[in-house]
Amino acid sequence: MSIFTPTNQIRLTNVAVVRMKKGGKRFEIACYKNKVMNWRAGAEKDLDEVLQTSSVFVNVSKGQVAKKDDLTKCFGTDDLTEICKQYFLSITICIM
Repeated sequence: MSIFTPTNQIRLTNVAVVRMKKGGKRFEIACYKNKVMNWRAGAEKDLDEVLQTSSVFVNVSKGQVAKKDDLTKCFGTDDLTEICKQYFLSITICIM
């Protein structure tokens, strides 16, 4: 018996979920754990190498993408690069 995997489904392998609560809402980003630590230390310069996807999620495992209105209200912008920089530069970071 084989398992059916849809062709349009993105499989996140070796995923580390970075969670952050801001403005009463929880946001998540799928990234590579070692790359996050390297980026914070200054060894990694390219943010695209750190991220697995270029989306901010409410729930990564369910694939629920955060609404642009919530991102603008909590982060002051809907630019994903700026949001990711705010994420990774935050003092308290929870990597799962």
